[in-house]
Amino acid sequence: MFSVPAVHSAFHDALIQDEDVDVKNYVIAYQELCKFCSQLGALFGFVVKDLQDKIDRLNYLIADDEQHFSTVQNMILYEKSNDMVKGNSGCVTLLRLHRGLEFIILFMSKLLHLKPNESTKHSAIESYNQTLAKHHTWLIRHGARLAMNFLPCQENLYCQTIGDESVEESLNTMPDMISKATTVHNRINTLFSDYEILNIP
Repeated sequence: MFSVPAVHSAFHDALIQDEDVDVKNYVIAYQELCKFCSQLGALFGFVVKDLQDKIDRLNYLIADDEQHFSTVQNMILYEKSNDMVKGNSGCVTLLRLHRGLEFIILFMSKLLHLKPNESTKHSAIESYNQTLAKHHTWLIRHGARLAMNFLPCQENLYCQTIGDESVEESLNTMPDMISKATTVHNRINTLFSDYEILNIP
């Protein structure tokens, strides 16, 4: 099951120095967020596989060269200075996850304001349209929106992803988790913008 406290803890630990992000803890948080996505239904399987491939790539880079891939800023400086920001580089891989995190943050924020019996599909589609949709082809957008039409009501989605026993504790922690995730996202956004990586297709 998905653990809100685990994501909160990992994103908290990812915030290092005044403006940098620890890549290893970012990956730990995202690995947990993948559990949330994996519980949203079979049609989200392609999303989870794509996220997992990118997580695996970052884990490989960290294990292979922790000096240059320990933090987002170190990774950017290393890959920019060696003309490596392309293909499946660390920066481009992180950029793809970064865009996905924006969607997850917005969707989870909207969930908090729904009533237990309210459908979550409209919140998911709105969040998608405001974030990831602009980076996807028509075919992917169509498939993603189709998958979101099958999402359950808020109460059932929480039980499905978090489990009955942990819902209350998780809902108490979720606003702080979203706040930490937003701070991490903003830091990466600033770094990518400063180094002209943010708008890579």
